[in-house]
Amino acid sequence: MLVFVPLAPADLAAWASGDDRAGRGFAATPGFLRTFGIARGDDEDADLTLLEIAALNGLLHHGVRIVAVCDTTDLTVDDSADAEADFGAVTLPPTGYGRVTSLFTDDADGAALAASVRDQVAGLNLPDAWDAEATRPLLADVDLLWHSSTEWERLSH
Repeated sequence: MLVFVPLAPADLAAWASGDDRAGRGFAATPGFLRTFGIARGDDEDADLTLLEIAALNGLLHHGVRIVAVCDTTDLTVDDSADAEADFGAVTLPPTGYGRVTSLFTDDADGAALAASVRDQVAGLNLPDAWDAEATRPLLADVDLLWHSSTEWERLSH
């Protein structure tokens, strides 16, 4: 299962430098599929939505949109009353960077828009930020750029 993990630049550097990473990520859980009306097996739609969710969560918590995608089956689905449970929140156990298949970040224009959106949604939880008018241009018009997992050093500064 693919897990989309929002990261701060320093977290990316630490993970890629050998530290195992544990924490929150987002995956195509049954609750996520139900919430977003995505059919099981529609991987492309699920992955694109999860990427945007993880990127927005990263913006809320780290101030930037950096997302690592890792492939693992060893995770715990968050089925609590947490507002993020319906957004596919999962707990990633300590996982080595070798499981990371790709990274996603903003280009310069996307980063500038993301910074503006960050200021407008500061203090909101993920579901409220997802629904906020301020996030619509970011989610609809700005594509995150794909990077190989080997490009981490350039992206972690």
